[in-house]
Amino acid sequence: MRIKILLSGLVLATLASSALAANRPAGYVTICSEGKTCSVANATTVAFGRADKFVYKVLSGSFVCSEAVFGSRIAGGVNECSVARNTSSVPAQSSSSRSSSSVASSIASSVSSVKSSVSSVASSVRSSVASSAASSVTNPPVGTYYPGCEKPEPTETVQLAATRVVVAGEVFDGLNKRYNLSGGGQGEGQPPLFDVQEGGVVRNVIIGSAAADGIHCKGNCTIDHVWWEDIGEDAATAMGPAGTIMNVTCGAAFNGSDKTFQFNGRGELHISKFYVQGAGKLARTCGDCTNNGGPRKIVINDVITRDVSTIVGINTNFGDTATIRNLTLNNSGTSKTKICQVYKGVVKGSGSSSALGVEFDTANCDVRPADVTLLGNSQMNTSACAGSCPIN
Repeated sequence: MRIKILLSGLVLATLASSALAANRPAGYVTICSEGKTCSVANATTVAFGRADKFVYKVLSGSFVCSEAVFGSRIAGGVNECSVARNTSSVPAQSSSSRSSSSVASSIASSVSSVKSSVSSVASSVRSSVASSAASSVTNPPVGTYYPGCEKPEPTETVQLAATRVVVAGEVFDGLNKRYNLSGGGQGEGQPPLFDVQEGGVVRNVIIGSAAADGIHCKGNCTIDHVWWEDIGEDAATAMGPAGTIMNVTCGAAFNGSDKTFQFNGRGELHISKFYVQGAGKLARTCGDCTNNGGPRKIVINDVITRDVSTIVGINTNFGDTATIRNLTLNNSGTSKTKICQVYKGVVKGSGSSSALGVEFDTANCDVRPADVTLLGNSQMNTSACAGSCPIN
């Protein structure tokens, strides 16, 4: 009997280690499984996923552990919600009973034949696995970078003499070097640091104070792990034709006075796992370009901003749309942030574009107040327009 119990304990140890390690980041503890209601303290970073793949969102109070809350899920099994081990949670039941029932249910599905006489072995295994994975990982900070996308220290600084053209299909790896060109202010007509042709990729780049006009994307392109220490004229501009996507993921931008991402072409602009601090707008479809028109589509998911006046600006008369999920505002003051500001765009030489108001949950602005998490002093403008803002 003793040997049987020990063998059962070893089976439980293997299964517990596999289940716990795979479905939450190292140093995190599961607070509930997919479809269940969890509760956390104010402004807590929660991981959602399985099989060592996760999305993160800053949440407060009660929420449902679900794709609807986090914006995506990892296929292939039940996802879990977890928090850093040193983070307080506020469960509906005691933390010990929640942890025990959550893990027990996971293990029971695989080893239903194991008797309750070995439950104490399972408990000790859970404690051992959890404690060995803890201590070195803390709750990812909000207010510096998007969790997991922190800027590295530059390996060196490169002064470009001219724009670096990233040819069609090229993957340019900057090896975490800092790149400068010229300018860095808001002057129009500056050259880009990087001119990215169809299918090009720019990754592992730090753009310094001489940012000029950042990155120009001439077609489908990916901007991955790029950090702007100074936004310059614009951090990046989407210039591709209809059917193309400029995808910006895992980076940050600082010290801008106007737009961060400019959208002059057609197609789509996607921004995810990104942090912006100090800018007029996160993204704006062009208000008065030559041959201006649309439609243009902006998709924002898992973004944190600090002291950014407007998240997106779109031209409803050109059919522009914006979809926003998992946005966190962490402002230093109480100025109200405009989440989806709609405009009437114009063709260059035909006057100026005009602001029409703020929209929520309309055909053009696919965003609700519940999609926005407010930290600290942050507030959002919800009264600039009630419902749709028709063009007069």
